[in-house]
Amino acid sequence: MTCPDLETIAAYALDELGEEAQAAFEEHYFGCDTCLAQAERMQRLVQELEATLPSVLTTARRRRLETTLPRPRAVDVQPGGRATLRLGKDAPVAFWVMHAPLSGAERVDFEARDDQGTTLFTLKDVPFDRERGEVVLACQVHFRMLPGIEKMRASLVATDATGSRTVGEYRLDHQFESP
Repeated sequence: MTCPDLETIAAYALDELGEEAQAAFEEHYFGCDTCLAQAERMQRLVQELEATLPSVLTTARRRRLETTLPRPRAVDVQPGGRATLRLGKDAPVAFWVMHAPLSGAERVDFEARDDQGTTLFTLKDVPFDRERGEVVLACQVHFRMLPGIEKMRASLVATDATGSRTVGEYRLDHQFESP
């Protein structure tokens, strides 16, 4: 087998290869020092990014984080609702679980705004759980540096065969312990 391309190594690090492709890749990289080193670097990068970037989580990624993080908190919020997430030394990462009617959705977009309505960030085509009607956003204590995050407004826009519509508006307040 020739050395795989970077896309395959990234898919391996993200645990997105099928069983057959994963087995073939592992058979190769255990015998190839170059690919082993690349895979290890990619896995470290993925772990660092998961720990530092705001991300909307797939159910599988949420479960992985729940098993590796010390007691992550999850705060449920319904459309039109307001909730508070407390982050600090004892809770460096926590999850917003935003509920919405998503059973017919083909795609969901997420937008975060500050209290004045200025867009903080937009995430297109985010992972969502259609059956549970959930979008899960991971937040972390490092976000205290982001302006406007303390009183965040969020929107979920679902797209289906009939078009796009807002399916949830949320007030997501953050309380941060002093560093």
